Amino acid sequence: MGAKQVTWKIAAIQLLLTLLIATGAFAFGSLQAACSALLGGGISALVSLYFASKVFSVRIGAPAAKIARAFYWGEIVKLLLTVTLLSGALLWRDVAPLPLLLGYSAALMAYWLALPFTFDASVKTL
Repeated sequence: MGAKQVTWKIAAIQLLLTLLIATGAFAFGSLQAACSALLGGGISALVSLYFASKVFSVRIGAPAAKIARAFYWGEIVKLLLTVTLLSGALLWRDVAPLPLLLGYSAALMAYWLALPFTFDASVKTL
């Protein structure tokens, strides 16, 4: 499995975990809690896909400095986007903060949950 396929699998797991948390939030809370969880998980998946697109925009065989630059700029923008989107959701949307952060955190856990299913020592990084 190539690195791009692993990226799509992780994004799918992020969205699945987000749906599970949103379903639980709806079952034990309200529609507002479910929407908040969906928004939080969606933010996590969106910024992860942005980062992956930035890293994969570098051609195979590019100089190491160019790859590192893409990685660092991708991570900086990802962090800024995360802060901006979460802050915007909390300030300008009628969200429940706990489900929002639970949805975001659950989507972040996808990396740990996907590792056993996607780890392959022969995966090429670019």
